[in-house]
Amino acid sequence: MKCICKLVFANIWLHPARLVFTALSVVAAACMVVWVVSGYDALLAQFDEFSSEYLGRYDLFVAPDTPNSAFRPGDPDGPTIPATLIAALRDDPAVAEVDPVVQLQITVETNDEKAGGPGRRPSGPAAGGRGPGQRGSSRRGPGQRVPGNREVGQGGLGQDGPGQNRRSALTPGPSPDAGEGRRARAANSTRPTNARSPQGGGRPLWRPNPTLEGTNATQPPYPMVEGQWIDPAKPELMQAAISSNTAEQLGIAVGDDLKVESKAGKFTLKIVGIVEQVSLRGGGPRMRFMALRGPATSALYVPVALAEKINGRPADASFVNIALTEGTNADEFRAKWSARLAELTPPAMLKACDDVGSELKEGRSAAGVRNQAYSATGIALLAALFIILTTLSMGVDERIRQFAVLRAVAFTRAKVATMIAVESLVLAAVGWLGGLAAGWALLRIASGVQPDLFRNGGTLGIWAIVLSGICAFGGALAAAVLPAWRATRISPLDAMVPRPSFRPSRLSLVAVVLGFALIAVNPLLVYVIPMPDESRYGIYLAIGCTCMAVGFVLLAPLTIVATERILGPLVAKLLGTDGRLLSTQLTSNMWRTLGTTMALSLGLGLFVAIQTWGYSMLGPFVPGNWAPDVLVCLRMGGLPDAEIENVQQLKGVAPGQCIPLAVEQPKLAEDITGSKDRNSVARQDNVIMIGLDPEKGLGGSDPLLKLDFVEGNRDEVVEKLKQGRYCVVPDHFLRATGLSIGGKFALLPVEGEEKPVEYTIAGAVTLPGWHWMTKFSGLRRRSGRSAAMVFAAYDDVRRDFHLDKTNFFWLNTDKSVPIDELGNSLEEIAQRHVGEKQPVNMQGTWAFAAQNFGSSVRITTPDQIRGRIGTRADSMIWGMSQLPLVTLAVTSLGMINAILASIRARRWEMGVLRSVGLTRFGLIRLILCEALLVGLVACLLSLAFGVMAGWCGAGISQYVSFFGGMDTPLIVPWSKLSMGLGAALLLCLAAALGPAVWTGRSQPLDLLQAGRAAM
Repeated sequence: MKCICKLVFANIWLHPARLVFTALSVVAAACMVVWVVSGYDALLAQFDEFSSEYLGRYDLFVAPDTPNSAFRPGDPDGPTIPATLIAALRDDPAVAEVDPVVQLQITVETNDEKAGGPGRRPSGPAAGGRGPGQRGSSRRGPGQRVPGNREVGQGGLGQDGPGQNRRSALTPGPSPDAGEGRRARAANSTRPTNARSPQGGGRPLWRPNPTLEGTNATQPPYPMVEGQWIDPAKPELMQAAISSNTAEQLGIAVGDDLKVESKAGKFTLKIVGIVEQVSLRGGGPRMRFMALRGPATSALYVPVALAEKINGRPADASFVNIALTEGTNADEFRAKWSARLAELTPPAMLKACDDVGSELKEGRSAAGVRNQAYSATGIALLAALFIILTTLSMGVDERIRQFAVLRAVAFTRAKVATMIAVESLVLAAVGWLGGLAAGWALLRIASGVQPDLFRNGGTLGIWAIVLSGICAFGGALAAAVLPAWRATRISPLDAMVPRPSFRPSRLSLVAVVLGFALIAVNPLLVYVIPMPDESRYGIYLAIGCTCMAVGFVLLAPLTIVATERILGPLVAKLLGTDGRLLSTQLTSNMWRTLGTTMALSLGLGLFVAIQTWGYSMLGPFVPGNWAPDVLVCLRMGGLPDAEIENVQQLKGVAPGQCIPLAVEQPKLAEDITGSKDRNSVARQDNVIMIGLDPEKGLGGSDPLLKLDFVEGNRDEVVEKLKQGRYCVVPDHFLRATGLSIGGKFALLPVEGEEKPVEYTIAGAVTLPGWHWMTKFSGLRRRSGRSAAMVFAAYDDVRRDFHLDKTNFFWLNTDKSVPIDELGNSLEEIAQRHVGEKQPVNMQGTWAFAAQNFGSSVRITTPDQIRGRIGTRADSMIWGMSQLPLVTLAVTSLGMINAILASIRARRWEMGVLRSVGLTRFGLIRLILCEALLVGLVACLLSLAFGVMAGWCGAGISQYVSFFGGMDTPLIVPWSKLSMGLGAALLLCLAAALGPAVWTGRSQPLDLLQAGRAAM
């Protein structure tokens, strides 16, 4: 072993640049793992801090035990806690306090200045908080609570020691200097509510709608930041307390009025206090934590009697907070009550802080970051594998005669293999240690610049160390197998014979055929072979993706040969070089070229796959040309029939191109979409019924809705709609339900009504983008997904669903009239018939992807929807593409090694070329041509792999994701891909530029002498 180590380090000393660039590549890969995994560790730490403070001064809470997707907090149809259970809990001697809480859904109304307008500051003499630099204690002893900054990720949060009971008393109110701290936080707030709409005008894009919590507790559940707690005995005072994070988002301070709205009407509440409530950092408007069905992280607290008044009817408890007596063992209490709670109908659950933390760590946010950490580790491992494989393969090719001599004098095959393994481990060790050091430095810098990002100060966690080590050493050992096998096949006679050039053989033909066969497995599994939906995804991952990846690896040599022969002359002509000089540059050292190409293709292929999959999945959701110019929604009251003609004659409405719509979102009488077993956009329990004039909307040579009929004749369909109780459905609805033309389905006119109405399918159309057209326009009457947009006759829908007024119009516009002028005209008509607010999903109230005119009119255009979808999609898809692009940058460092090895192998040849007249610049261009060819091979392989992977990924999404149910077209976003492919070529050229210039400046004699010495 001592002799082996000497030989290994002597070779490393002989080629220091190779060690440096290989180690840098592994360092970058390990650093990438450290960064991603440390982010996951930080998220878990955030969850731990959140869960430790989530219950405030309580120890446990009881909530209905239902699936996470069954209902949201405040859902009036959600299960509640029975009064008998609450009474039994109060009678338990181990319980010190029982606080039943009523949760309700509300919307809040604030003026633009309060909702994040420029320069807004909380008003009032007690606009408190902590003073500058004051953070508060993050620990507490038994029976003590010290208020600190309670937004996770910004300040210290309490934690209990082992065995401590969580019951504790609240400390007094804020310090005298608290006002400045709160004002400073409000001034520096960067929450999403302060974002501006593209149209300007100071309107916020989003406002939080806190959950209304009715409670009769005499003490606040969390420390008071300012003001006082509500008096539950005086609901007539209309007082409320609000959580601190929501107050900041709304710009609300103590003493302000807050208008809230529910189905029972509008109410004005006086904010008398602000509680420092814990919240998940980055939770966003959905709060991501609603699945716990316990205390809301964005809450507006009122007395229970006032909550019932706002609700318009008595309300039962949504959950119950429990405080235990001092000395009570929480685990024993839970064991005593768990069985009893499980026997209830519906069953209930008893949760403590540990359960909250566990549920968070098993939730979607944690799973997403965890999967990203594992993905980063896998990608980095493969990157290290290909980089080290290339380096070791180059070493084997350059030392064939050396290994042959060693075999002749003393070395066995095992010792030669050990040499290769030791060399790979040295590269891995240097890369791993360097990666840990670089990752630690990066974390320290990040935690210094943004202290809230890494609460632990940017230290390396155990998983970051372990996974980065797996990445480095696992990749190194796997990479050593093939070079070690090749080195052991070298015989002593190889020292006397020249090295053969690569030539296509029967083995390569077998590899090509096998490669194409393996690639075909994945699309067959996704699109052709019938199998149960629940098992298809697992088979796709385990078999389809693996076969496809191996297939493209087997096709890599063919791609190299084809690129060299077909594109080589073109590249030579582009850079002004003789094409004959490039005829064998890639294939003369196939292993080096193969390793470098696969390393580059790793990140680039994933980039192409993500872009292709993302924009292919987006295709069915972008509104097509079938939609008219404008969809008008009247949100307050509705128009009588006498006003319809007035709308049609407005300035800005194209003559004869405006029709009223009758819209309802009824439930299916039977679960024909399988919504109870599946969770996908096209398999839900309701549809959006749109009644329209069949002739004007669908018939004639120029209908208002330019629908593409895939089943049924347009003229025949229109005639059937005129007959009554016929409808037109999207084609994906037929596939999801198994129905066909002439098939029937029943709908419930009023939810819970026993007698359904039945419609017969007359035709099927393609309807891309209907989901998002309904999402923001107000067509959806309730939150959640719908199975389809269904068209029927106007009179049928009005009669069957008891619609006596018109709330929707579809129309084309006169482009010479601004849309704002049309909106104002519509608003004038709507104001004459203002009435009860129409039910609508939450997204149908947001101030983006549509334009609001007053409180009554909302206008949605396909262009607005396309713009919103495009912006959001670009952000998400490019976010997913960051890791592959980083991988591409990491692996490009290995390109430098490949170019240096190629130069070393051809120094004699280059010296001869320089001696016979090739200029320095000509030699530089020759080297750059080779690098460009390697980049082109990587681009071709990545493009083929990425398009195939994206196509199959879009296909499998129909069975496992809420994006399913529709035919997804293959969309290759060439403009986006060109950026990644261009970056790959530029990185290859940049990697080769330094060695090319250095070689070009060398004297011909120096090249000849160096080449002669290597022979």
